[in-house]
Amino acid sequence: MSSPAWLGIGAQRSGTTWFTDLLTQHPAVGLGTNGKKEQQLLHKVADGRVEAAEYLDLFPADGVHRGEWTPQSLRHASAPATAARLVPDAPVLVLLRDPVERFRSAMRLAATRGKSWPYPVPITIQTWSGFYADQLDAWAAAVGRDRMHVMVYEVVRRDPQAAVGEVWRLIGVDPVPLAEVERASGSSSQAEWEWTPGLKESLQVMYRPQAERLAKDWGLDVSGWSGLH
Repeated sequence: MSSPAWLGIGAQRSGTTWFTDLLTQHPAVGLGTNGKKEQQLLHKVADGRVEAAEYLDLFPADGVHRGEWTPQSLRHASAPATAARLVPDAPVLVLLRDPVERFRSAMRLAATRGKSWPYPVPITIQTWSGFYADQLDAWAAAVGRDRMHVMVYEVVRRDPQAAVGEVWRLIGVDPVPLAEVERASGSSSQAEWEWTPGLKESLQVMYRPQAERLAKDWGLDVSGWSGLH
């Protein structure tokens, strides 16, 4: 049975749509047969709501290196073990953004969709979404750290060609020149959202130990993350 040739798992509001658009510019790299960037199925397979075959059938062995990128998978407790079982060999891709800015972007997206503060998505979910080091540890324990390719959005923006080229090599295809690197993705949030007093500072305090672990344990350059050093 076939399976994805690459698997993107996070993080939400971290430029994953933009990066996937660049990744799939390669003529030999594509999405599942339904054309969706986000399948939102790994955790549903784990919960028994979807059969594994429904997911795997999206990635036939047809000569195209097909994959998907569901950003919420990084924070889903049931997704790592399911991925280890269904996607046993493919590189696992992660793109991380300054968690405080990621939080603000998630709030802006909620406002764009017509929700207001306090908005219906539980605040604990958006707070947990920035605990990257904990989430990466869970995934590494399930799929193996050697399979994980973790990138920092702010670093990738400096040289997208090099970052995408490295992923192409992991997938097993030769790099090609990128086009329209600066084109905005269709998922960008447009509405404004203002910080409530003390919230930004509280998030910085919570996320600082996570950022330190990312630098120490994963060798990531998080120097562009303001207030987290």
